[in-house]
Amino acid sequence: MNLFNKMMIGFLGIFLITTILVRQIEAATESKAIALVLKTTGEVKLKKAGTDRVLPLKFGSTLDNGDWIRAGDDGFAVLMFTDDKSQIKISAKTEVIIEGKRDANSNITKRVQMEVGQLLAKVDQQRGSLQIATPTSVASVKGTEFWVVVLDDGTTQVITLEGLVELLNTQSGRVVDVQPGQRGESSPDGEVNQDIPPEEDIPVDQDPDQETPHSIQIDVQDEEGRTRHVIIEYEER
Repeated sequence: MNLFNKMMIGFLGIFLITTILVRQIEAATESKAIALVLKTTGEVKLKKAGTDRVLPLKFGSTLDNGDWIRAGDDGFAVLMFTDDKSQIKISAKTEVIIEGKRDANSNITKRVQMEVGQLLAKVDQQRGSLQIATPTSVASVKGTEFWVVVLDDGTTQVITLEGLVELLNTQSGRVVDVQPGQRGESSPDGEVNQDIPPEEDIPVDQDPDQETPHSIQIDVQDEEGRTRHVIIEYEER
């Protein structure tokens, strides 16, 4: 096989992969899918709603209402909701269920059921609503960037980086607004407190450069094992 034929086969393969991913993105915004997986590292498991089969969570996967995700000891994942491009960054040892329902305007009422672990929520241009629900609390988004940490006993901490987050204790009904730079803590006994967390208590963003994407990069290996980077540009319609 000459070099030209090899290049044409490689080009056609890349074109096919590009077409598939672009269709995945379009399908995620037009179908029942409520979120798209932007990145995974380490062990991250997915169980689709209504099934018992647990599979590895993969880049480019679409997520539906009720899908379960768990990041292992070295796991990390970035999810993007398809209505307003809000991002959820799931840290290691974190378990969540992604829920959402579209209204007539395609806005999604978004809810993340979080049993344990920590995640970072980033909301740039909010559509619909977003709540993070834990065993003791509900954090409702009024701001743009915040951490949610659930301890082993169910105690929930919200650390607001930008904007404002309403923290409700579901045991007592007590509510506090957590301002930027503050930490709200909601405990199983119904108590809700606020303080200024020391810097060492604020989790570190594992992927600080992740932005709302207008392109996606994938790695493709040729028959000789060499890796090629393919960047797919796309836009909303």
